Amino acid sequence: MQGGGQTDVVIMDFSKAFDKVAHKHLIKKIGHYGICGKTKNWIESFLSNPTQQVVIKGKYSDKANVQFDVPQGSVLGPYLFLFYINDLPANLSSTVRLFADDTLLYLTVHSQTDADIIQRDLNILEEWEKKWLMHFNVDKCYVLHVSQKRNPLIHNYTLHGQTLKSVESAKYLRVTITSDLCWNCHVSNITNKGNQTLGFLKRNLKIKSQALKAIAY
Repeated sequence: MQGGGQTDVVIMDFSKAFDKVAHKHLIKKIGHYGICGKTKNWIESFLSNPTQQVVIKGKYSDKANVQFDVPQGSVLGPYLFLFYINDLPANLSSTVRLFADDTLLYLTVHSQTDADIIQRDLNILEEWEKKWLMHFNVDKCYVLHVSQKRNPLIHNYTLHGQTLKSVESAKYLRVTITSDLCWNCHVSNITNKGNQTLGFLKRNLKIKSQALKAIAY
């Protein structure tokens, strides 16, 4: 921005990310990262032949085998997911940021050639999806053209044969990022949410105690 340039940002969303992790592929990746011996065997045992069933008022459903997912709520679960997606940026030319299942890809765009590089990276990610049985939710993937130029280079990026939606602002890690990197939109969203919560308290907290009101506030 300070140099008068343009950066195209693709904010990507995994569809049911933690539920898509294939156990056999995960074990393979764990071995690739040098986790072996008893530790690998223990993790493999942790993931092997899990089942799930529903219990309602003492009645049990049939057991169902679980071949995908990492156990959510477990200490190990988040680490297993990170092992699974850690190689995602390996063959990409763009910069990639990974935080849990939130993925952000960006590159400074000087010309159409740079836009083509981003598109090529998206194509590589499609191949990565197919190989590792993951899936990006195209409807929740957005493009930001971050620039102060009057006429920025606009390229229609595609994923799964669909054109990704270009937006003026999008949320990433609960921060609203705008195409001009201004904080007004983020601050407005935060204050609106606070005012909505305050309005809820005013409508529903019918008590006279100022101390309790202060705690709720």
